[in-house]
Amino acid sequence: MCKKDLCEQIIALVSEVTEVEASGIMSGNKRPDVVDARHLAIFLMLEKGVHIYRVALFMGMTERNVYHVKERFEDRMRYGDPMIENY
Repeated sequence: MCKKDLCEQIIALVSEVTEVEASGIMSGNKRPDVVDARHLAIFLMLEKGVHIYRVALFMGMTERNVYHVKERFEDRMRYGDPMIENY
């Protein structure tokens, strides 16, 4: 499976589970539920072996932003929305 297809599947899955539209996850929306969904999607992409460069390209972000999400994901889970752990 190509990485783009994998990323699209992850976005669809996160969208379904979090009830945040895929377009919202891919946007720059800063609403907490959308940010949580976006961070969860990025975390899953990285866990599945998609390189930071590819995630950044797919999400329309910089590599630095993706790296920041990766480094801060556990803190976001711990101190952010308690529902993110359930996803």
